Amino acid sequence: MEGKDLAGSSNREPQEKKKWVEPVTALLMALATLSTAWCSYQSAAWTRQSNRLMNEFNALERKAGLLSVQGVQQATIHAAMFMQLLAAQQAGNEKLANFYVERFPPDARKAYDTWLAQKPFENPNADPHPFVPRLYEVRGTREAAEASANAANSLQEARRAGNVSGQYLANTVLFAAVLFFASASGKFEQRRVRVVAFAFAVAVFAFAVIRTVMLPI
Repeated sequence: MEGKDLAGSSNREPQEKKKWVEPVTALLMALATLSTAWCSYQSAAWTRQSNRLMNEFNALERKAGLLSVQGVQQATIHAAMFMQLLAAQQAGNEKLANFYVERFPPDARKAYDTWLAQKPFENPNADPHPFVPRLYEVRGTREAAEASANAANSLQEARRAGNVSGQYLANTVLFAAVLFFASASGKFEQRRVRVVAFAFAVAVFAFAVIRTVMLPI
């Protein structure tokens, strides 16, 4: 009888020691599940923001390219008109020369008048033509530069958002490891193995939580 009592008490001790593991493990697994859902949501949200910023970057890049092309085309037309104007003057056809001058747009006309004020045909130090940068500004240059700068900012922010999304996704892997080890800890009969598995799950959970808290929302 005494042997049976001792055997029964020895069997109850491991069971009593495992009682605290089950509720704590269940709590840990519940927290890990909620944390996994939260990190998955945040990863998806940051991915959407990254995609939106990349779309902005592409749109701004196209705008900058279009403005640059249009500016070059207009500058080419103005330069061609200027060459025809010089040819008409050389031919003594002032009527045709005035025709081109009157049809210069305001920015090109201003550059031409400033260039003429330098007396280029007499002054060797005058600018070679009206289309030097300090006299003439290609249309859309400032707008294109501004669009390019905004595009660069959007690209930088898109990469940052993608990086944050990746870190949240990595945290879901950590929480999945917590679920695995927390679940496995209750299945081991050896107390040492059970404790080690549970302690590892707690350590990984704490590490993942710290990583999650440090990330922007």
